[in-house]
Amino acid sequence: MSRRLRAFTLIELLVVMGLISVVMSLLLPVVGRARAAARSTACLSNVRQLGLAWQLYTAENKGRLLDYNWYTPKTPDVAWGGYWLGMADQYQVRGDSLLCPSAPDPSSQKQGYGSSAMAWNGQSGSNGTAIKLNASTFRVGSYGFNHYLTTNPDDDSQPSKVTAMGDLTQVPVFFDCAWIDAMPIEQDASFPVDPPPDLKGNITPGSPDHWRFLMSRHARGINFFLGDGSARWIPLEETYLLKWNFYWQGYRLSLPR
Repeated sequence: MSRRLRAFTLIELLVVMGLISVVMSLLLPVVGRARAAARSTACLSNVRQLGLAWQLYTAENKGRLLDYNWYTPKTPDVAWGGYWLGMADQYQVRGDSLLCPSAPDPSSQKQGYGSSAMAWNGQSGSNGTAIKLNASTFRVGSYGFNHYLTTNPDDDSQPSKVTAMGDLTQVPVFFDCAWIDAMPIEQDASFPVDPPPDLKGNITPGSPDHWRFLMSRHARGINFFLGDGSARWIPLEETYLLKWNFYWQGYRLSLPR
């Protein structure tokens, strides 16, 4: 008995290809969201590592805040081993732990600023700073530090101990950032700060500090480590509701879509 072979017709083949395309179009956004969620989770872990190092430092120094050692050209090791980057390095938080998986590659911008998708780059800095020891030794990172959490011997109004900040559940310490730190101005709800032109995190030397973290790195928000030891994702509009310094009042931001 002869066996009759049956092949696909052109129409059947087109139908199958069409179904595959539909399934792929449905799966790709899901896969993309899953990858973004994984990157955000890994980033949150990095921020938590930085925060735990900071907690160890403050505990060992009886609650005293970090000194702001940024530029010591005659003794470059001082700045390199100081500020929050030197502190983190002392507790073995370095290298990839300073890089958000959503912004792992160093910026090529002249000033070294990062963005929502790029890490800040110490190679562009001056020798003898916290981000650059010399021409061959520099740091790259995706996170910033709350500059208000530093001692300032020239300003008696600035606290020198973390306990002066009050409720630490709302005090930001580390966060996704396009530069190594931020010291945002508050103004008030009736006269709010200027929003950035977009949420890409593209900043210049004249940009206000709050633009450094107002960027859509993890959807419409960024990851924070807070003074009480917690770490969480916070929507950009709510970042000014946090308590950046001991006299901060705060309000909800209105940002571009």
